[in-house]
Amino acid sequence: MTLLRNPVAQFLAFGLLLIVLISIGTTRLAQNAAQDEARAEAREVNAVLAESLLDKAGLAEARFDNDGRVGALLEGRSGAIDVYDRKVQSLLLIGLVSRVNIWSESGTLIYSNAFRVIGQKFPLSDDQQDVLANGGTGNEISDPLAPENVGIEGTPGLKTAQPQQQIRIYTRVLVTDDDVPVLFEGYYTLDDIEDRRERIYASFRWIAIGGPLLLVLIVTPLLWVLTRRLTSAARDRERLLHASLDASDAERRRIARDLHDSVVQDLAGTAFSVSAVAREPGLSETARGRLDDAGVALRSGLKALRSLLVEIHPPDLHAEGLSAALADLIAPASAAGVQASVSVEGAEIASDGRAALVWRVAQEAVRNALRHAEASTLAVTVRVDANRLVLEVVDDGIGFDPTLKQRADSLGLRGLRSLVAEAGGTLKVQSSPGEGTAVLMEVAAR
Repeated sequence: MTLLRNPVAQFLAFGLLLIVLISIGTTRLAQNAAQDEARAEAREVNAVLAESLLDKAGLAEARFDNDGRVGALLEGRSGAIDVYDRKVQSLLLIGLVSRVNIWSESGTLIYSNAFRVIGQKFPLSDDQQDVLANGGTGNEISDPLAPENVGIEGTPGLKTAQPQQQIRIYTRVLVTDDDVPVLFEGYYTLDDIEDRRERIYASFRWIAIGGPLLLVLIVTPLLWVLTRRLTSAARDRERLLHASLDASDAERRRIARDLHDSVVQDLAGTAFSVSAVAREPGLSETARGRLDDAGVALRSGLKALRSLLVEIHPPDLHAEGLSAALADLIAPASAAGVQASVSVEGAEIASDGRAALVWRVAQEAVRNALRHAEASTLAVTVRVDANRLVLEVVDDGIGFDPTLKQRADSLGLRGLRSLVAEAGGTLKVQSSPGEGTAVLMEVAAR
């Protein structure tokens, strides 16, 4: 899950998914095109067979006897049926079709190589009627339970042999001098059409596979270059972030050291001197009172300044000292009239780096709460849950609407969110108007 949060990993995963989808799509399109072409070829073959068997001009030629006339076939003459049967048997022997039916407009089978149904009348499907009325060629999967199929040897309806699924293709042919329409119907096994589809698809295969392969060859170098750039940019960003934090820490340390070595020492000495002078005998009560007040003010200022120094940069922050550092962090809360508390449990297992990260986030959250929340209570809690270090900073202040544009003071937390994410953790801010604010951070203890 952590890997998928990485923008580089997301980019690569999206690229690979896109290539896979394109491969699947082109393969499916090629297979469908091959299927359509195979069926189109079967329809063309059926139309040629229909014209060759029922050509009204050719049937009048000398090679056919009188019973070879289409009119004789329409009349049901046995001689015409024999003539057509010889022609159809030659087609069956070379495997072009598995069965031939010739229908009249009334739905009567005027010819079929399944002799027992010749002369019988069966209902025509809507598609058959449409082709008879308007011409063209139609096709449909043969129904083994159709009346004209049941019990016919060599058809899907045969009960004594292993059936093969078939497709029947029918073509209208105009016969006799009066252009009487009949329906020539040939049965083709789906296995034969599937074989033809495979042969056609073989010619498309390199197109279906070659396109994605070419895309891979083109995209892979681009992905590699972009990935390197993204990785480099992420490293530069992380390096700049750490450099910024290090520079900030160094500056905080310098300011804290300068204040401690100069102003703090001066204030401490002055407070001591004022207290000593206030105890000198012979002073008037008024002067003594004023000196005592000055001493209290100096000590109070010194305490606030020391709290500020801890906030600027805590000395020697480590896991064992996290509780004390957080206690120093909330020390100014009492002066602001805020009841603050700190609870730390199990943080001893955390690394010093993780302890420093917890303190930085807590520092920013406490600072925002004291400046803007108008809270009466503030609770800072640190605990360990399944080797995960959890920080919660909760106040009961005025809160805010997270959907609105964030205030400028939240920039600190937004900057820390990147640092927490780099450590594999999460940082969330939950709030609503009048309901206070909760800052939640979770990160691995080490």
